[in-house]
Amino acid sequence: MNLTDKKIIVIKLKNQLQIISILFLFSLVACEKEDDKDLRDNFVGSWLVNENSSLLGQRTYEVTIFKDSTNYSDINIYNFYKIGKDHIVFSTISTTENNTLTIPLQNSKNNIINGSGKLKENLLEINYFINDGNTIDTVIANYTRDKN
Repeated sequence: MNLTDKKIIVIKLKNQLQIISILFLFSLVACEKEDDKDLRDNFVGSWLVNENSSLLGQRTYEVTIFKDSTNYSDINIYNFYKIGKDHIVFSTISTTENNTLTIPLQNSKNNIINGSGKLKENLLEINYFINDGNTIDTVIANYTRDKN
């Protein structure tokens, strides 16, 4: 074999190695586990709230829920307890208990809030407490999907 033949063989081997490498990379991508569905997707949207407050009685209003952009397990509830559409109460979606959320102790518009809830199909049931510094309100709220 002369030098030219050896160069041709080396070039062919390099090309084959490149093709094999590319195919291997594609097979890795194809075999990657697809990301699990974002648990927060079930909670996102507009909701009509019917709640029974120990202080305010029966009330109906709307809230909007968005995914938190900084924490993969959190959602943001706008107009929670009808305290304003610009005020956010955040909640954490459980990764171990399906469709369960926790509202950790937090302050929104001078109200200390905490509670928990469970999503059952298109009904989100939340029990929570609101402390304005003077009294504690106990609330049972039923969120239903706003069809609009």
